[in-house]
Amino acid sequence: MNRFRIVEATLARELAQPYAYGTADCFMLGCAFIDALTGWPFADKYRGAYRTLAGAQRALRRRGHKSLVSFFAAELGQEPKGGAEARLGDLVILRLVDGAEHVGICLGARFVTKTERGRSDHALADVIAAFHLG
Repeated sequence: MNRFRIVEATLARELAQPYAYGTADCFMLGCAFIDALTGWPFADKYRGAYRTLAGAQRALRRRGHKSLVSFFAAELGQEPKGGAEARLGDLVILRLVDGAEHVGICLGARFVTKTERGRSDHALADVIAAFHLG
C-alpha cells in the first residue's frame, strides 16, 4: 500500500473512534501514525497510560518532558523540523488558540488533529514542530 493510502486509512480509522483520553485522543492519533508508517509497536507502549488531560500532563512529566516536542524528539530520535518541512503523514505538534500543544498529522497544505469536538484542521502557522515518519 502506498503512503497516501496508509495515511488515508489510518486517519479514517482513528477519527472514527470516539474521543477518549489515553486510547483515542490526539496523542494516540500520532502514535497510530508512527505504527502505520514505521512499523514500530509505538501505540501499545502508551495506550492507557492516562485517562484525563491532567493525567496526560503528569505522564509526560514523569517521562522527563515538559512538552510534546521534546517527548517526540527523544522517542523518534530526531531533531524537530519546521512545519514547512512536513510531508504527507508526518507527525506535527500544533499550538492551538487555547495555548495547548496538540499532536497532529500533515495532510499536505493543512494539518489535522483530534479534539473532544472531533476533527480539527489547521494551517502552517499553528505548527511548532514536525517529525518525519517512515
